[in-house]
Amino acid sequence: MSTEPSLLQNLKKEKAPKKWCVYYDDDSGEVITVTNRVLDEIKSPHFFTENDDARKILMGIQDPKKFSILETEDSFILAEKSAVLRIKEAEQSLSMIPVNDKTKADVNIIMYINSWKMEVNFDQDTLYKMTGKRYFKQATINPEKDEKYDNITLYIIKDKDPNFLIKKIDIDPGELVEQGYLLFDMSAFRNVCGLGEMSILTKKIFKTYRVTKKATFVGADYTSRRSIRRRHIIPQISNSEVLCDFTIISKDNSFSLRSNFKDPSTVKIYNDVGLYVTDKNDPNRLLGTLMLPKKDIGYNVTLEIESELDLKNSAFLLREENRNTTFDITES
Repeated sequence: MSTEPSLLQNLKKEKAPKKWCVYYDDDSGEVITVTNRVLDEIKSPHFFTENDDARKILMGIQDPKKFSILETEDSFILAEKSAVLRIKEAEQSLSMIPVNDKTKADVNIIMYINSWKMEVNFDQDTLYKMTGKRYFKQATINPEKDEKYDNITLYIIKDKDPNFLIKKIDIDPGELVEQGYLLFDMSAFRNVCGLGEMSILTKKIFKTYRVTKKATFVGADYTSRRSIRRRHIIPQISNSEVLCDFTIISKDNSFSLRSNFKDPSTVKIYNDVGLYVTDKNDPNRLLGTLMLPKKDIGYNVTLEIESELDLKNSAFLLREENRNTTFDITES
C-alpha cells in the first residue's frame, strides 16, 4: 500500500448568474416592476434578464421610469432611455392599417377628404417611451446596425383592393421623428377615386398604426406638448364619409345636437362637456358657454340647445379632456 500523500482537489461549483424577472406594460413598453421570481398576482407580461440595472431597480437604486423594454427578433431587452432610437426590421407580410378615429397609434395617418391632403405623424408619447424625449433632432437610429433601418412604406390602394395600387410612398423614419409630421398632396388622384375610398397597406416596423378621416384641413393633427391646452374647433359641413362625434342641426334659427355614438366612454367622454363658444374667426372673442350634461348625450339622442347663440357662425374652444371631440353641422 502506498504511503505517498494523494492530492485532493477542492472543486467549487460555479453558480449560474442571477436572473431578474421584469414585468412591463405590453402597450407602452414601460417597466412596471422587477422581482426575483415570478409572482402569480401580477398579470402583466414578463421576461428574465441578467441585466444588473434590473437588480438596481429592485433595490430602489434606479428609477424604473428611466428604462423601457425593447423587443428584438428573439428576446426582450431592458434599456435605459436615451437619445437613441431603435427600430426593428420591417415585417415580411403586408398589413391593412385599420381606421380608428380615437385611439392614438405610434404612426398616425390622417386623410383630409375635402382638402385632398394626407398627414403622417409620429406620436410624441411613443417617442418619449422609447427615448425619454418628446422632441428629437438629429436622431441617432440603430447605432448597433451602423444606423441602417427600413423605411416606412405605405401602399395606397383603392377601397381595400390590394390589386389596385394607387401610389407607393416611402418615408424615412428619422425624418418623420425629427419633423413630427409630414404632409402629402393627394390631389393628383382625384380622377381615381375619393380620398375617403382609399385604404393603406404597410410592412410594419412600429407596433401600432392607424388611419383616421377628417373633412377639411385647418392645421396639422400632430399634437405638441408646447401647444395650447384648449383646441379651437370650427364645425364643418356634414360629410357622409367622415362621422363626427356630434352633429349640430340647424332649423329655423334654433339648434339641436345629435350624438353620433352610443356609449360616451367609447369616444372618451366621462364627464359633462363644456364648450366655450367663440367667433369662428377670432378664438379670443368669447360669445358664451354651453354645457352638455353627460346624462343627456350618447346613444344617438338629439339634445335641444336652449340658447340664443348662433352656432351656425360660431366655433368652440374645448377643454383638454375633450380636445379630440369632433363636431359638424347640417341643415334640417
